[in-house]
Formats: sequence, C-alpha cells, structure tokens
Amino acid sequence: MGICRNRRRFLLPLFALLLLSSGCAVVVGGMIGGAAAGYFKGVLRTEENATFDNVWLAVVEIMEGEEFEITRKESGIGKALIEARILKKEDAVAYVTVAYKEPEVTKLSIRVGVFGDEGESRRILGMIQEKLYPSSSESP
Repeated sequence: MGICRNRRRFLLPLFALLLLSSGCAVVVGGMIGGAAAGYFKGVLRTEENATFDNVWLAVVEIMEGEEFEITRKESGIGKALIEARILKKEDAVAYVTVAYKEPEVTKLSIRVGVFGDEGESRRILGMIQEKLYPSSSESP
C-alpha cells in the first residue's frame, strides 16, 4: 500500500506538469526557430522589427498577389486586418492582423481557416518576411 501511495505522489505532479506545459512547448518551440513565431490555438503570432506601416504594406502587397483574393480589408489607428481567400486551397481563408506595439516593433498574427493551418500560416509569414527583409533572403 505504501508503494502505491508513493507512486501517486510522484505521478500526479508529473502529469500536472506535462499537462500545463504542453501548450507552452509549442510556443517556445516556435520561438526557438529562426522566425521567432509561436503557433498556439490555430494562430501564428510574431513580432516583427519593423514599423506598423511597413508591415501593413508588406501584408497588403502579398495579399494582392496572384495567390489570394482579398475579401475584407480594415485599417485603423494602430491595428489593421486583412481577410483573403487562398485561391490554391478550396474554401481556405487567411486572416492577417497587424498591430502596433512600439515604433519599430509590430505584432503580426496569421490564422488560416477556422481551426488554423500551421504550415500555410508559416508559408504566408515567410512571404511577408521576404517583403520586409529582402536582403536577408538573398544569398551572397
């Protein structure tokens, strides 16, 4: 009986720790990568070292390209949203939100579809970052 009690004392905190840290592991894992982006609950979030205006212009330029069809575009002071159909994926919609944080830091969040699509969200983020930082994508 004492062995069973000791197991519970060990396993219960271990289980609680795993349960509580599982969501954070996804975010931390994404931040460890080069993009410094975290994917959680269907939304890819990152902070870009660029002005709000530059990030917004990059997002609009990407969404006005051949792969997307803009269905909604809203821009206000410090926050903007663009919604666009992804033409190569039937019934998929991308939601990109840009929000001011500091003069040279802008929050960016991307959701694809209702439940999220991490691969497609990261692909869109890559396209936006190529527009924002063109010299970093060129190889010598």
